[in-house]
Amino acid sequence: MLRASLAGAFLAATLAVPLVWAMGQGLLVGDLLASLSAAALAAIDAVGFVVVPQAVLAVAVLGLALHLGTARIAGIAPPAAPRWLSPAVESALLLGMLGTIAGMVRGFSDLSPESLEPGPLVQALGAALRSSFVGFGIALVGVWLRPADPEALEPSG
Repeated sequence: MLRASLAGAFLAATLAVPLVWAMGQGLLVGDLLASLSAAALAAIDAVGFVVVPQAVLAVAVLGLALHLGTARIAGIAPPAAPRWLSPAVESALLLGMLGTIAGMVRGFSDLSPESLEPGPLVQALGAALRSSFVGFGIALVGVWLRPADPEALEPSG
């Protein structure tokens, strides 16, 4: 029980450090929210519209990894992997590919040999590739969390 308490305290302290640091720098909550909003809009522009569902999947998969890791550190038997994990891994891959296709379409849709400007094309292709990168990264973590035996999944209901 002491290991579980220490693991929980360590986790809480780790999550609080960035917030305490920002407030120590004199940033107000409103400034933090404005910065987070600007960062979210920049992420959507950099990766494309699929960044929102990818972020939800990333939080779910990384949260599960953190939960399983904390249980292992605390010496508690890790729970069975939830049934949503396999569809989440597949969805992350498909969202990455969807973002890639959307970026390619965006990059090449208004392209003509007479008006070829590499800047917008490179930006759209960069967003397309980042989308795949994020999707594959989420899926990679999820694949390592999945049990080798499908029967080891948490029962539904």
